[in-house]
Amino acid sequence: MSENYIQYLGGYSKENIDFSDIEKAILEIQETDDEHSVFWVSVITDDENVIETDKFLNLAIVFDGNEISYEAKDWSEVKEFYKLLLEENFEAIKQKIK
Repeated sequence: MSENYIQYLGGYSKENIDFSDIEKAILEIQETDDEHSVFWVSVITDDENVIETDKFLNLAIVFDGNEISYEAKDWSEVKEFYKLLLEENFEAIKQKIK
């Protein structure tokens, strides 16, 4: 099994997360007044694979050392990306952001 963690810009971090940790972060980012609210989730396999999200649905997706910017349609799409990330289905994410 791979290593994973979630981290908030404000400094909070947790290792060995599950999807409920991501749902909590999404709720918190939606409710915050801070326009600079950001959190990211990393899944470490051979490389570190990261999705970072801000409160305006802007994603920074990093696979194989390459970063791609993507604007999600809604929070459901954001959740879908994170589910795929935790499942280590990086190819499905790459297909969706093309």
